[in-house]
Amino acid sequence: MRRLLSLVLVSAVLIAGAPAALATDEPPPEPPPVEDTTSDAEEPAPAPRVPKKQVRRIRVTRDIVFPVVGANRFSSTFGNCRDNCEREHHGNDIMTYGWKGVPVVAAHDGWIRKVRDDGEWCNVEITGVDGWYTRYVHLNNDTPGYDDEIYSCIPEGIEPGVWVEAGQLIGWVGDSGNAETTPPHVHFEIRTPRGLPVDPYRSLKKAERIMFYRVNGDDPVTAAAEIAAYAYREGSGVVNIMATTTHEAFQSGGLSTLNLSGPLLLSEPDHLPEATIAALEELNPGRVIIVGDGLGAGVIESLEREYPIVEQMGLPGPIPDSYIEPDSGEEVAIPGPGPTPFSLVIAGDTSDIPQDSRDDLVRSAWTMPTMVFADTDAARKIGRHTYQGPGRSGRKYVLYFQTGDGYTKFRAKEAPETPPNYGVIVLPAHEATEAALTFLASLADAPVLPLWR
Repeated sequence: MRRLLSLVLVSAVLIAGAPAALATDEPPPEPPPVEDTTSDAEEPAPAPRVPKKQVRRIRVTRDIVFPVVGANRFSSTFGNCRDNCEREHHGNDIMTYGWKGVPVVAAHDGWIRKVRDDGEWCNVEITGVDGWYTRYVHLNNDTPGYDDEIYSCIPEGIEPGVWVEAGQLIGWVGDSGNAETTPPHVHFEIRTPRGLPVDPYRSLKKAERIMFYRVNGDDPVTAAAEIAAYAYREGSGVVNIMATTTHEAFQSGGLSTLNLSGPLLLSEPDHLPEATIAALEELNPGRVIIVGDGLGAGVIESLEREYPIVEQMGLPGPIPDSYIEPDSGEEVAIPGPGPTPFSLVIAGDTSDIPQDSRDDLVRSAWTMPTMVFADTDAARKIGRHTYQGPGRSGRKYVLYFQTGDGYTKFRAKEAPETPPNYGVIVLPAHEATEAALTFLASLADAPVLPLWR
C-alpha cells in the first residue's frame, strides 16, 4: 500500500512539470520592452502664417533693366507677412548693404505716373506704353551723411507726365517712409494695368544690368596710359598722342565724339611724361598720330626719333545747336556744354552694337566728353566695377565719394563745396547698351552724390 502511494506522489510531481523541481533563487526574466513610438516624436510644426489679405498670384517675367546700379542683394519676399500678418509684401526689397546714395533707375520706358516727396516718403511710379507700371519705394530724402528727411529726393525733371527711358536716373537708395528703422533699400514692384501686384523676382533675376568701370581721373596722363594698357593688352600698331592742354579743352565739352583707331596717350606740351614713355614701349606702335596742335616741336622731334608720325589730325567738330527728332520730325535744341563729373571712353568696335545704341552713343557727346577706341582686345579688369561697393564697413556722418579706383572720404559737416568727380568711365563696346548710355547721360546731369550710412 505504501509502495503504491509513493508511485502516485512521484507521478503527480512529474505531471506538475519540471520547472517546479528546477526552481532557484534568481528572479524570472523581465518581459522585452515595448517601444514607445511617441516619446521621441517632434512637436508638429506650426502652420506658416498667411497674410489676411492676399492677391491673386500671376506667374510672369517682364523684360526690364535692373533698377539699382551698384552693389546689392535681393531675395524672393513677395507675399511675406507684414504688420503682424495684417497684409502681405507686394514687391521685392533690393538691399544695398547699409548704404544710402546708390543710384536707382527706371526699369523700363514710360511716363512718370506718380511722385511722392512729402518729407516722409519718397516714391516714384512709372507706367509703360502697355499700361503695366513699376513702383520704387523708400528712395532717399535725407541730406547726404545725415538722417533728417529734408533733402529733395528726386532728380531735376522727374515729375508726373514726363517720359523717361530705361536706365534713366530717377532717385537714390534710402530709407524714407516706414523704412526708417530698416537698412536702406528699394522696395520694387511690378503691377498690371489694373493695379494687381505680381512677383518681380523672376524679372529681376533676368534683368539687364548696367555695367562699366571707373578709373581715377585726377592724373589724366596716368589714366590714359592705364586705359590704353587695358584696351590694347597685345599692343597696338598705331597710337594717338594728345597734349594735356588740348585734352583739357576737349574735356570741357562742346565737341563731338572723338573716334580713334588706337589708344590715346597724353603728353605735356614741352616733354613726354614717364608714364607715356613706358606706355609707348609697352604698346610698341608702328606709327603715331598727333591729335590737335598742342605738342611742342621738341616733343614731336623726340617722337620722330622712335616712331614714324604718319598723321596730324584735328579735334572733332563742335556739337550742333539742334537735331531733328526722328519720330516727330521736330527740331530740338541741344543744350550747350557744361561741367561734367566724368568723361566716357568706349573700348571696342561699335559697329556690332544695335543701331539705337549707336544713335545714343552719338548723342552721349552732348552730355559728356566721349571717345571711342576701335579694334581693341580689351579683356582684363580695370579700375572699379559698377557693382563693387566701398565694403561692409562705414561710419556715420562720413561721405564716401567714388572717384575711380576707390573712395574719397569726407566728414559730412566738412563736405566739399565742389564734390570730386567720378573720374573716367570706361565702357566695353559690348556693354554700350541703350540703358547704360541713358544712365550715364542722366548721371552726368545729376549732382554728384556720395554713399553714406
